[in-house]
Amino acid sequence: MDENPYAAPRVELVEDAGPRPMNGWSPGQLRLLAWLSLVLTVGTLTLTGLAVAAGATEDALMTRLTDWLSVALTLLGCYLLIRLKLFAEARFSAENLAPPVWAVVIVSLAVEAMDYLLGDASTEPGWPMVAYFGVIAVLGALTAWLAVRMLKVQNAYPVFRVMAWLNLVGGIMMATVVLMFVGLLPLIAAYVAMTLVFFRGAGELGKVA
Repeated sequence: MDENPYAAPRVELVEDAGPRPMNGWSPGQLRLLAWLSLVLTVGTLTLTGLAVAAGATEDALMTRLTDWLSVALTLLGCYLLIRLKLFAEARFSAENLAPPVWAVVIVSLAVEAMDYLLGDASTEPGWPMVAYFGVIAVLGALTAWLAVRMLKVQNAYPVFRVMAWLNLVGGIMMATVVLMFVGLLPLIAAYVAMTLVFFRGAGELGKVA
């Protein structure tokens, strides 16, 4: 006999939600988000180099360029994070991502505002510097909180989980302030992982379209 009638039925313990059409999403949209994530990655690496060069040369033009690029990349990063949340909710039925996502967005914008208002005072000994790095520590803690919520998403892509772990490590490092600059490395790597998440989603939608 091909089947044993007395055997226990085989049932999948976790049902993997496979690729399916998602209202409001298209392969083209996801590919655009993927390319924007790549731009964010390259832009952040460029910004890091410009910031070091501006600090070493004290060139006013380079400093202004660094400031404007920082604002642009922060806005782009916030937009992509919101879109990632929406995609995770549509593809994986993710829950409870909204509070940490919006908290990260708000505090990220607050850091940029403080950087603009405080200027050089944010890096000189005093209460402004304490307040500035205190907000950065909060941002790191919120990033780690978001990462924990991402790790709880069921049936997510492996690269989505890799992104969560990178955000967790980077967020914890940022929260310490002392390891803030080292923490940039896993956070930049998380942008690369986000790029792959969007490309994976685009590939799936292209198959079911």
